[in-house]
Amino acid sequence: MTLRVAIDGRALVGNRTGIGVHAAEIAARLGEDVERIVASHAAIDDRSGLEACDFVVDPAPNGVVWQQLILPRVVKREGCDVVWGPHATLPLSLETPAVVSIHDLTSITMPHRHRLRTILSFNTFIRASLDKAARIAAVSRLAADEVIRGFGIASRKIEIIPNGVSDYFTPGEAREDRESFILYTGTLEPRKGIGELLAAWSSLPGARPKLVLAGDPGWGTSPFLRRYRDAIASGAVEVLGFVDRSRLRELYRSCALFVYPSHYEGFGLPPLEAMACGAPVVASRGGAIPDTVGDAALLVAPGDGDALREAIARVLSDASLASDLTARGLARAHQFRWETSAARMTELLRAAGS
Repeated sequence: MTLRVAIDGRALVGNRTGIGVHAAEIAARLGEDVERIVASHAAIDDRSGLEACDFVVDPAPNGVVWQQLILPRVVKREGCDVVWGPHATLPLSLETPAVVSIHDLTSITMPHRHRLRTILSFNTFIRASLDKAARIAAVSRLAADEVIRGFGIASRKIEIIPNGVSDYFTPGEAREDRESFILYTGTLEPRKGIGELLAAWSSLPGARPKLVLAGDPGWGTSPFLRRYRDAIASGAVEVLGFVDRSRLRELYRSCALFVYPSHYEGFGLPPLEAMACGAPVVASRGGAIPDTVGDAALLVAPGDGDALREAIARVLSDASLASDLTARGLARAHQFRWETSAARMTELLRAAGS
């Protein structure tokens, strides 16, 4: 029986990062008997991989207003059986059964690490959304436990559906062809450990490899970048901004080391993508990262700049360790498939809509 699903497409507007990747990769792989209506408040320019989806745009001044006031009408107009909210919240007036994806609750547990508008838009609606949802998809055991502890949600309502790694991310050329630079990808914000990474890089012994930072600028990073403006001006630190998937794969494939020092993650996808491309990984123990990377990364305590510097130096100076991390990483990344995530999400949507 065909299932007609309305997908809250706000995370797909603009650059496809984070939750947008989660939404796109799963939406692209939902069952063949699932009709997908991606609804949004503004045009979605990057529709790659979403050819099987129908797109509906009802313009609104911002995403929150659109979600709360317009999305319920879109769902009724399109005759949808169930709604999927990849961004954790739902319209308070929604009458159709729904599933929400939970990535983390850091805007509640760590509000000092978020913009005020993010805190307000998330915290205002999250409790009612979790109560309203017929089912909840958590990207990790940690995210599920946060929902259970923080809101008293019954565990039977929650399904753990981890993120996956696209088959697009592969090693490509042999490791001997890798360049000598350290890579970080993700939003440039203090909570991602950018300050500690810059400090660790600047204090590396001997000749330092280039540090490449790829990702959308967030809030609170300007002071760190100003502190290293001379290194940026000389090219020793390269700040690329957002990069598309093709460039991202190229960076993963060619870096000497990928570093992910985030203070806290509900899952932590970039390390897995880097591993899938053959890069050795140093990461923090922040949040769910240890569960995501397993024994395939060299881990340090979040916020510990000295330990981060030592781990980076160790991998760069020990070819055997780097090779071992690469082998472990390739095996680890292969355990996370978007096809599996989408199949489980399809089952969850059917259960919610029945």
